Amino acid sequence: MYLYVAVAITFAITASVIAYSKGRNSLGWFLAGLLIGPFALVVAALGPVAREGIFARCGSCGEIVRAEATVCRFCNRPLGSDVPDNAQPEEAA
Repeated sequence: MYLYVAVAITFAITASVIAYSKGRNSLGWFLAGLLIGPFALVVAALGPVAREGIFARCGSCGEIVRAEATVCRFCNRPLGSDVPDNAQPEEAA
């Protein structure tokens, strides 16, 4: 029993360190490594998933959206314009 716990914690710490070095959520990967062990190590070590198209970061909320979008799908603010951060988006009539 103690051996299983020690191995699970080792996998959890290793997955967490790999995820942290890649800029991913280290706590989530710690829990994944704790629960599914070596499978979490394999997935954490994989590279990023390639996305098709061109993406940009929203200036208001910081989420990644398609470059051709005119409105952010997360905060509903116009993209590519000088809109103050405290401006409220208009609702469609």
